[in-house]
Amino acid sequence: MMFNQLIALYTEGDLAQLSSRILHSTAWKQHDFTAYGSMQINKLWLKSLEQFGFLQVTKRHEIQGDNFSALYVELSKESALENEYVSLTFFFEHNNEHIKRLHCVVDTLALARLLQQEPSVLINALPTPDPLLLSQFDHQLHPKSYHAIPNDVCNLPSHISDTVNQWWNIWQEKQLVGFKSIYSDTAQIQIAGFGSHEGFKQLRDFQLKVHNRMNRSYCQLENICVDKDENSLAVKWHIDGDYIDNGKIKRIRVPVISVLMIENKRIVEEQLQIDWLALYKQYGLSYPFV
Repeated sequence: MMFNQLIALYTEGDLAQLSSRILHSTAWKQHDFTAYGSMQINKLWLKSLEQFGFLQVTKRHEIQGDNFSALYVELSKESALENEYVSLTFFFEHNNEHIKRLHCVVDTLALARLLQQEPSVLINALPTPDPLLLSQFDHQLHPKSYHAIPNDVCNLPSHISDTVNQWWNIWQEKQLVGFKSIYSDTAQIQIAGFGSHEGFKQLRDFQLKVHNRMNRSYCQLENICVDKDENSLAVKWHIDGDYIDNGKIKRIRVPVISVLMIENKRIVEEQLQIDWLALYKQYGLSYPFV
């Protein structure tokens, strides 16, 4: 039910239904800004409706977990071309009645194209990101420390466990050989800001560019929700590192939500969601990131 209410907010402007799912203590994070309580959250919703409200859903994927669920949607205008859409990913904690915490990631680069705005214009319209204190911990100085894998975060079904852990090794251990072994040759890959592509090669190129633009890059798991009936899952994680920006080094954190669909131990579809323009605003980065 919450999936339909989330979609109705953006497609119909139905605030009442979703408001009934919000508690006084609910935290709604979007564009790296966290709104608390109905007043702040409603203001965030209204701004979203101004930017990308009353569009039609062209794609949706639901991941129903026990205490955590996720929803991926693509919204576009009726007259839009095939690649003119904005994607949103919601990862939320709930008790089947109310939303406790929610993180919404918007593909703001795609949104800028949809609105026919320069990225700098949309950046100015985004809320001020939360202050973030990043530690100077360097995992390379602690080679004997244990680094969490997906099985440590949740109980993965046995038939997808190996695939998910190998997927994580691609990012955490930079084990690039994993692309060929766990991705279908015709996997549909959606990278925020880069659009949709068939096959994993663009995703591999993207991974290399990200790590080559950062020193001491380290990927950290946050949470996972699994829809055991559908062989799909959403992974909430982030990349820490020293980003090299026009000769200057900036300590940054890149929040990511990845949505994976697995068949016969191979990834057949993936959405990698990052709110690029919120990232640029938070750290004063130059465009583009990679």
